[in-house]
Amino acid sequence: MDDFDQRFDKAFAMVAFAANRHLVDHMRRMIQELELDLESAMLWGMLAHLNVAHAIRPGAAPSELLSSDGFLLGEHHPVRLTDLVQVSGLPKETVRRKLDKLRQLGKVRRTDNGRWDVLRDGVDDQAYAFTRESVRRLLQTARVIEGILQHARPDQA
Repeated sequence: MDDFDQRFDKAFAMVAFAANRHLVDHMRRMIQELELDLESAMLWGMLAHLNVAHAIRPGAAPSELLSSDGFLLGEHHPVRLTDLVQVSGLPKETVRRKLDKLRQLGKVRRTDNGRWDVLRDGVDDQAYAFTRESVRRLLQTARVIEGILQHARPDQA
């Protein structure tokens, strides 16, 4: 067992509490601030990832991939409903219904060939602010967990 595993085991309850608090708070904020149910939010995020996964190269600098306003350069690759069903593990009718709701909200579009794509305009000021605050909270949680693990050194009693 490496050092991380030993520190994790020693501090499990505190690490689990901090991680769970972050995740539950994030889900609560999605429901309240974005006014989306969790399945719709998950599908919106999955669709966004699948649309741009082809362009996000590991190790690439942001300046290589992003425009000056922080959005991805190049085209999105719209995704089939079947792909979202497979990736999400949700029933096909649920995915279809949630995508239709997201379309009505202006978050996604259905292309002429029936594929799905996120809309850049779907990231409104509210979604942008939500994401900014989410990253701040994630980094804070990471610092808290790092501190817990730092104090859980195996050589400390």
